[in-house]
Amino acid sequence: MSEPTDRFVIEIGTGTVAHIIDTDADQSETDSRFSLGIGGPGEMMCSRGNRHPRPQHVSLSEFAAHHDINKAGFEGDAPDEICSYCWSNTREAVGKEQDADDLSEQIGTVGYRLRWKQKGRAREEWYDIVVRPETTMAELDRLVCRFSTLDDFHLRMYGLEDEYLDSSLNVLPDRQYEEAGDRTYTKAGEMTIADVAERARLREGDRLSLVYDFGTPSHYYCIVKDVYEPDEIDEVLDGDVITSTDTAAIVKQKRP
Repeated sequence: MSEPTDRFVIEIGTGTVAHIIDTDADQSETDSRFSLGIGGPGEMMCSRGNRHPRPQHVSLSEFAAHHDINKAGFEGDAPDEICSYCWSNTREAVGKEQDADDLSEQIGTVGYRLRWKQKGRAREEWYDIVVRPETTMAELDRLVCRFSTLDDFHLRMYGLEDEYLDSSLNVLPDRQYEEAGDRTYTKAGEMTIADVAERARLREGDRLSLVYDFGTPSHYYCIVKDVYEPDEIDEVLDGDVITSTDTAAIVKQKRP
């Protein structure tokens, strides 16, 4: 956070301290994080101040220069002239923005450790599958079938988060895809983990889902437990694994 973000500006004339405004925020939103108030566009970055009816906005660099503040960005403690609550919330928002930018740059190069669990049995049984970015959903499906005893007699579909019967990915195993004859679905062998990561911006703590036997559906899901740099993936997959495909492996499990 060494450089200011254009999205955030300092609002002058709002009281004894200046407040920070997120100019990207939409005042029409009803689930505002803080206070909307009146005045110019954007949202004040705390709930402890009031918007000026005719606000004047300046960049952090302009404000810092005028008040002889040694700040190039929203780092460290808040200056006395700026609301400390606004400052803290802005630091957090800038950090999240930068994390998202870093993640976008990583997609296509990193691998993941996916902990698969069956709904209702999450504590009793789970399986960690490590995948490379080039791992196809078909390879992942083969490993899921190894521990779940699913096969081509079980219709199944992969999605994001809790997208079970309403999947935005619409990923079907290859044989099921061919039999369905519906090209609105996606063939598992033609979608990679990198494709899924780009669609979902996968990061630690995110989820994928699996539903099978659509008539009386049962559910599996996975949690992204780790994100691996390329050399880390090699180290994990070259170690002891339980079973593997060309680019992925079950590396750890808990069974009843």
